[in-house]
Amino acid sequence: MMRIKKNTLEFILGVSRKIYPNEFAGLLRGNPDLITEVLVIPASTWGKGFAITRFDMIPIDHSIIGSVHSHPNNFKPSDTDLRYFKRIGFAHLIVKFPYQSIDDIAAYDRYGEKIELEVTN
Repeated sequence: MMRIKKNTLEFILGVSRKIYPNEFAGLLRGNPDLITEVLVIPASTWGKGFAITRFDMIPIDHSIIGSVHSHPNNFKPSDTDLRYFKRIGFAHLIVKFPYQSIDDIAAYDRYGEKIELEVTN
């Protein structure tokens, strides 16, 4: 099980709503049990149906534990998502429309297996 800080969850949902219908992407910071913040990578590209993270712009940062990105209508990781999951970290979130609550987020491990996500203060 992973936990996510409430303010981090609210940031993810808010930015996903703000840029919809484009997809949002960022990296997660935290520790093995808790997601504490989102790192937005410079020069990332967000568009309708895609989000691109510039790997050459990711800092050396041992607090990066995974990724987050939005989907317009489902939680199902694509083949591209699954390849991406294996590149960085161990916790990955997919956020789906309408981007309103924890019910609109699914968490996965680096192999694409669903894991439980809980909100904490």
